Amino acid sequence: MLEQLQREVRKFGTDQIFHFRRPLTSHLIETGRWIAKWGGPHALVAAAAFHSIYGTEEFREKAVSLERRPEIQEIIGEDAEALVYLFCLADRHAFFSAQAAGAYSVPLPSLGTLAELDEPTFAALLELEAANIVDSALHQPDAPPAAGRFWLDRFKSVKPWLSDGAYCTAHEVLTAWNADTVRERMKMEGWLTEG
Repeated sequence: MLEQLQREVRKFGTDQIFHFRRPLTSHLIETGRWIAKWGGPHALVAAAAFHSIYGTEEFREKAVSLERRPEIQEIIGEDAEALVYLFCLADRHAFFSAQAAGAYSVPLPSLGTLAELDEPTFAALLELEAANIVDSALHQPDAPPAAGRFWLDRFKSVKPWLSDGAYCTAHEVLTAWNADTVRERMKMEGWLTEG
């Protein structure tokens, strides 16, 4: 499944867009790989493989404009694309405060609106964010140690909405976020075979 998704996402030039010094394609597919490893449903794996295709508030490079949403829906399905759309447009920092407010909603700053979410959608977006951050952390060995603590605290705050696999992996990766442990984890997961 991920091989087919990789072929599809590459059609949008993701090999020429870089995400922390590697092709965006790698980040997208490896994020999908985490979701699959955690037992996520097909639609969530597909969403992960396209999760930042429209750009995000923090990763502003757009491989595809929003006008091409029907094309992405055709490739990954409407449910998966709806998650991608929300993930790309949402203020993702609000994911971690939404549950405290007792409502599942997130701002979509570029649209000047608020998206009301049901609990399964909220949980799916958190799972996507966990996979996104885990994959990013594994490819940023020089990030400051405070980054790991920052994200770990955030994932602890939403633990009830994360799968056990997502939470345990995030906890393991973010607790030991330094160059040596990142390289060891990459070897263990099969992403780094040399050195």
